[in-house]
Amino acid sequence: MISRQNCKFRYYYKDKLVAYVEIVNGKVTTVDYVEGHLDRPFGMVPDDKVDRTAINLFFERHCVPEHRTNIKDFLEEYGLEKFDAFKICRITNGRMADNHYSLEWVD
Repeated sequence: MISRQNCKFRYYYKDKLVAYVEIVNGKVTTVDYVEGHLDRPFGMVPDDKVDRTAINLFFERHCVPEHRTNIKDFLEEYGLEKFDAFKICRITNGRMADNHYSLEWVD
C-alpha cells in the first residue's frame, strides 16, 4: 500500500529530473541528479538521517498550506475530509502555483 512511509517518486524542477526518491518503511533512499543542495528533496541531509518529521515537512512544502483561509474549499475539491499533505501531494503531484517543483509517482 502506498503511504508517506512507503512510496516512490521522481522529483522534478520544471522539466529537469532532480532526484529519484524511495521511502520504504520510513527509510529514505535518494538518487540525486544535481550537484547543488538547494534542489535536493531533503537538502544536504544524508538518507540515513531523514526521519519521519523531515518526510512530513517535505510533503507539507509541496501542497496548499494547512492554515490557508479557504483550505476547506481545497479539501472539498480534492475529495478530502481533513488536511493530509501526503494525500494532497498524491492528487496534485506536489505542484504549487508559486514554485516549479513537482512529483511523478512510481506505483
